[in-house]
Amino acid sequence: MLTEETPAVPWTTWVLRVTATLFLLMTLAQGLSAGLFVTGDVDLLTVHSAIGGILSVVALVQLVVAVLERRTRRRAGRPTSWQLSALSMLVLLMTVGQIGLGMARVVAPHVFIGVTTAALAMLVLLVVLTDARPAPADAPALAGEAR
Repeated sequence: MLTEETPAVPWTTWVLRVTATLFLLMTLAQGLSAGLFVTGDVDLLTVHSAIGGILSVVALVQLVVAVLERRTRRRAGRPTSWQLSALSMLVLLMTVGQIGLGMARVVAPHVFIGVTTAALAMLVLLVVLTDARPAPADAPALAGEAR
């Protein structure tokens, strides 16, 4: 239950939580579909390709919302960080690069960057869950007392 002491979580924070979680789960599904494709289930290449296209959209939404989150925090007088925006940009660039490598059938870098993207997706989710928290309602009072 929200009280005056508990600030509401901005919509941008919720969207970041959803996109970061979705991106991580879809990235892990990509590894699974690629592994099953390599073992002989050729139909999973279509699934792998479709998930890759959706991943690029999720990454783009995540980047836009990360920038909006930073602006929202700045306007509210809360501390801002460039980390989430930079990580979201890197995720988008890697995802678009992955699509290009996959379409060109350049397998070795495609697999390497795919594994790296999964690790980066875990880092992004960690940053979203720790950095994009609402500030405590009593933070200004505590800051005033410290002076």
